[in-house]
Amino acid sequence: MTIIVDTTVFGGPNPTTPGKQVELLVGALRSAGVNVGSYGNILARWVKDPNPHYFVNYEELAMKLSSAEAVGAQRNAVGDMREADACAAVNAWTGRSGLAAPAWAAGFYDVPPGGQDPTVWARQADGTRNRMAAPVKADIWSESLLGIVGGGAKDGRIGDFQRVCGELRIVCDSHRIRPVVFAAFGATDSRGRAAMVVGADNTYVQDVHGGPWRRMSDPAATAGTGGGQLPWGTP
Repeated sequence: MTIIVDTTVFGGPNPTTPGKQVELLVGALRSAGVNVGSYGNILARWVKDPNPHYFVNYEELAMKLSSAEAVGAQRNAVGDMREADACAAVNAWTGRSGLAAPAWAAGFYDVPPGGQDPTVWARQADGTRNRMAAPVKADIWSESLLGIVGGGAKDGRIGDFQRVCGELRIVCDSHRIRPVVFAAFGATDSRGRAAMVVGADNTYVQDVHGGPWRRMSDPAATAGTGGGQLPWGTP
């Protein structure tokens, strides 16, 4: 759990939190005359990485940060497009779109700072938040559904993905809405786990990269033929 620049170690055995290590590293970069930019999240991830990251000097570190930021921006753009296509397939909108939340979610979601996906809580029988059940991040939602959207990287953390699918179903069951999971082309294991947890009717897949979404239960379906037509709780 380290970033090592020349012989200076950030993280590892140092008895401070990752956040403090990032603060120290940002200070060292600035002292070296390097424009830090918005690299805090990347630095935090590297500091917490089980594998050490070695750099000859701060200039090399800055170059790697810039490259990582470009890759991350590209990945985010692909994710945004994937979510937009998923929304079109089920007549929904993204959680961070800025549009009004569905009526069923009133009082049961929080919006983290920085334009992230809303955190949605399950509903208890008495109409309050169920703090005992894990909340889920709303990739997409509508008046009849709540969904998550993922790519092939989910296969690398299949246990976590299956757990999130289970948490999604718990939240949706409590609000009597439909859980939907979109597993993009390449998410081979993920689509099977999703279908096992939320059902094949509620699992959407792609047959080609960037292609139309179809319900896993209906090989003949194409993007836009799913939507809120399936009976799941109360629309």
